Amino acid sequence: MNEMAIIKATYAKNSAIAKASIRYIVHRPGKEHARTNRTLWGIDGVMERRQAYRMIDEAEKDSIFYRFVLSPDPKGEDSGRDLSLREITEKTLFMLEDRLHTQVQWVAAEHNDHAPHRHVHVVAIVPRRLQVKDLQSLRRAATEASLEQRRERDQAQEAQQRRNEREAEEGAQWER
Repeated sequence: MNEMAIIKATYAKNSAIAKASIRYIVHRPGKEHARTNRTLWGIDGVMERRQAYRMIDEAEKDSIFYRFVLSPDPKGEDSGRDLSLREITEKTLFMLEDRLHTQVQWVAAEHNDHAPHRHVHVVAIVPRRLQVKDLQSLRRAATEASLEQRRERDQAQEAQQRRNEREAEEGAQWER
């Protein structure tokens, strides 16, 4: 069976719920209930919590606030816990923008400290309710971005290993 990234989605029309989601993704306790303060980021980089709140407050009247959880498969895609979750998130949300033919504002935080699988929580402002096909496309985009990155990282590691083996062989020849 093919591994696939996991996308979970919930939505609300109420800005107070969206702001509560922001607080959750920043302050959700870490392992063993440790207090934490995660960094928020969006397409333009690091974002302060008040900027995320302003983004929510300034959303169009009928906008829908989605909370997505993106998680590459921990066994196949993120087996080395080395994928750039930020890059995967950006590629996934770019696909959503392309699909909706509009810019989607969003803010995210990485959670890698309280579950065996690393994941990203995203709060996105979407102009309409997403359909099943939209959510399937999100999952496909996250999976493709994860697998592409896994291939690139594995190829780079293999190339480095071959270089190391050649250097060790050359070194052994000099010692003879």
